Amino acid sequence: MKNNLIFRKIENLPIPIIPTMVGAATLSNIYSSLGYTWVRHLTMWIATGILIAYLVKILAFYPTCKKEYSNTVPASLYAGITMITMILGGYYFDYNNSFGKMLWVIGVLLHTVHIIIFTYRNVIKGVNKDTFVPSWFVTYNGLMVSTVVGSVMKEPLISKIVLYYGIMVLLVILPFMIIRLKTIPLKETFFHTQAILLAPSSLCVVSYINVVEEPNKILLYLLYILVFSTLLFVVYKLPKFFSYKFTPAFAGLTFPMAIGTLASIKMSGFLINDGYEMIGNIIKQISGIQIYITTGIITFVLFNFFTMFMKSIKEN
Repeated sequence: MKNNLIFRKIENLPIPIIPTMVGAATLSNIYSSLGYTWVRHLTMWIATGILIAYLVKILAFYPTCKKEYSNTVPASLYAGITMITMILGGYYFDYNNSFGKMLWVIGVLLHTVHIIIFTYRNVIKGVNKDTFVPSWFVTYNGLMVSTVVGSVMKEPLISKIVLYYGIMVLLVILPFMIIRLKTIPLKETFFHTQAILLAPSSLCVVSYINVVEEPNKILLYLLYILVFSTLLFVVYKLPKFFSYKFTPAFAGLTFPMAIGTLASIKMSGFLINDGYEMIGNIIKQISGIQIYITTGIITFVLFNFFTMFMKSIKEN
């Protein structure tokens, strides 16, 4: 009976918990850089457990996952599985280089396969405007997590391919996404995906600084202007986002805010090292505010996921 209950809980794991852990893991890396290594360890262990649970779900309840994957928006979030795999690869690399790099490579390869499948189903076979929402960036730009955490992997060619692919796909998709959001109202269930607009440009900034020794300053500045603009948009939308009763859709706020914070930290360091100390320090202070807000958001989302889980156990 107890085993049946556990398996039922695994079968009912919502896919948004995975992108939430991608956000939490990204934020924990920021805390680790500030000296709070225990935060990183704890978060990565929890992320490992949740990833394993979801892999069990895929293996034990394949029809359930197949049904989820057949729907465009949940399918776009399945990219979170490969993203957390890449992040965990970066974490475990510190302890076992071979194991860490294996996870990273698996994440990159599976994410690439996912992009191909997603593109065939949702682009080549026709775009459904109702499900063309910002969560698409999780699939298309999520591959850039490999370059966010992959400096230690020493794969410059792969990193540059991923970087320029990511910038290109952002420039291709973003104009159409903005037009879609301005002309077609989002369904209530997709409302929180608007926060994901912050993620792709942030991934581009972090990856560009990580991969290229001497980035083109104009391109980098333009990318960060896009980061800052979408950050202001998300902050403006926060009261509306939190006017909704909690649902797994709140996961859309987590990773974008975390990677947006890292983008500001990276940009600040770049500007200060380049001699622009005043603007660099201003962005550094902005990143501090981002850490403050992002910590609150991710804590709120994780707490509510935990509350939902405990409530479901009591009901059984």
